[in-house]
Amino acid sequence: MESAHRDDDLSPEAARMLREMALRGREEGGEPDLPDEQLRSNDQLQQDEMLALEAIYGDKIRIFGEKAIPRSFQILVYCEIPDGISVYVEPFQGDDDDDTKSQFPENFSIEHLAPLSLTCLMPPSYPSHHPPYFTLGVQWLDNVKVSSLCHMLDLIWAQQPEQEVVYEWVHWLQSSVLSHLGFDNGIVIRQPHSAVSQVDFRVVGEILSAESVVQQLISYNEDQCHESFLHGLHTCRICFSEYTGVDFVKLPCQHYFCQRCMETYSRIHLKEGTVLKLVCPDDKCGGIIPPNLLKRLLGDADFEWWERLVLQKALDSMADVAYCPRCGIACLGDEDNALCSNCLLNFCTRCRNLSHTGRSCIVLTPEEKLLTLQERAKVRRLSKGEVGMIISMANEIFSIKEVLRSSIPCPHCGIAITRVSGCNHMLCRKCGKQFDYDLAGRHNVRAVDFIKDVEVQKEARARLSASFKQHPCPKCHQPHHKMGNNNHILCLACQVHYCAPCRKVVRKSSEHYGPRGCKHHTVDPVIAQTRTKNNDDSGSELV
Repeated sequence: MESAHRDDDLSPEAARMLREMALRGREEGGEPDLPDEQLRSNDQLQQDEMLALEAIYGDKIRIFGEKAIPRSFQILVYCEIPDGISVYVEPFQGDDDDDTKSQFPENFSIEHLAPLSLTCLMPPSYPSHHPPYFTLGVQWLDNVKVSSLCHMLDLIWAQQPEQEVVYEWVHWLQSSVLSHLGFDNGIVIRQPHSAVSQVDFRVVGEILSAESVVQQLISYNEDQCHESFLHGLHTCRICFSEYTGVDFVKLPCQHYFCQRCMETYSRIHLKEGTVLKLVCPDDKCGGIIPPNLLKRLLGDADFEWWERLVLQKALDSMADVAYCPRCGIACLGDEDNALCSNCLLNFCTRCRNLSHTGRSCIVLTPEEKLLTLQERAKVRRLSKGEVGMIISMANEIFSIKEVLRSSIPCPHCGIAITRVSGCNHMLCRKCGKQFDYDLAGRHNVRAVDFIKDVEVQKEARARLSASFKQHPCPKCHQPHHKMGNNNHILCLACQVHYCAPCRKVVRKSSEHYGPRGCKHHTVDPVIAQTRTKNNDDSGSELV
């Protein structure tokens, strides 16, 4: 047990209280003239009692002056409430203001009750003739009730005079205060009485309002619950391991998990980019994790990345925010167009292409996008290899569509079959089964359209993937293609900006690209080889 506090110098408040107690004692009859033998006996009894009090109450007792005579001390007395207790705030009579009533809770429970403060001074005549002089302070009781406690301490001395009484006082205050005041089923907090005639002079402390008392009770209870939690053993609800409270992270929702599990949990969501799901791990809670706590769990660098992802998600949820297809900067725009403040590109917020001046945007299919590229090739000065490859691909896809438009799929294997001449009786050379050409055409119109679209889209994707080099994202490894010769790529999966040649995350384009960094625009080897091959075949450039 911790030892008692010893103060060689009295605090001003303690000195004032002891002077008042000694003065009151002299006014009520003074100290009797006792023989030296009786004084020595009283002094020995006081010394023995002080040693017993120190051994019993430890750090809860504060002694003013180790060798001071008369002896004085203060004991913090904690009422026994093993299962907690309810607190009820009684409305003040005559106050009908609803705003005043709602400023604090009218009924709540606490596990820890603020202590009573018993300050005593042992006169030379104690215990043979007089009891100790004392004061009593209780912040959560009105002064009239504290006065009744003072009278009970006087009664205990009267029942066993000429004996050491301090332990009996403290024991009664610990075990019987609540029942003496009628608080067995809960503490009732009332507004302070205006009358002061019934208040005992030994009552110390300010006269507090009911609201101040409630706030002190709640604050003290929360502090003590936190201290108890830190020194107790608890089981993590994630890894089911047992640790002391100092190794746990306690969330505002009062759920707690061990430090290691919370760090791992936070970093997993950060790595996967699901920062909006980074909430209390309890599946039925969903409470928030404060940013200052996340900073302690993630560290400065990862917390900065978390802030950026949260901002990114917030921007993504805004209808008037679009990302520049050239540099990836978030831009404010209307339903159709936006102007990038970084590279000054005016683009369409729907298709992410250049702004459509004078006409509305039409979302294009893959085949229509290839046609658009073909039209752009007429006005742009591009190399023959790149434009020729795209035009050849578009022409081949359109040829396939024309064939599919005049053919019918086999009802058994789905291969496209065209009738050049003859009757309707057809034999599929792939599966060897027979079918009626007209009947298959009438009953498979929807299937034909579906197969046409699927095959065309598969063909386009396959040829595009085979023709252009893929650049996987360094964070989520999702493959992406460059936009032309631009090496700056925005990952659509995790919203990370990265460089295609070096596969590093790009924080600022101006710092990454330049004379000492990577080149902003380069031609991929696949395209360069295609250009070289087409130039060797034709020996001319296409305008």
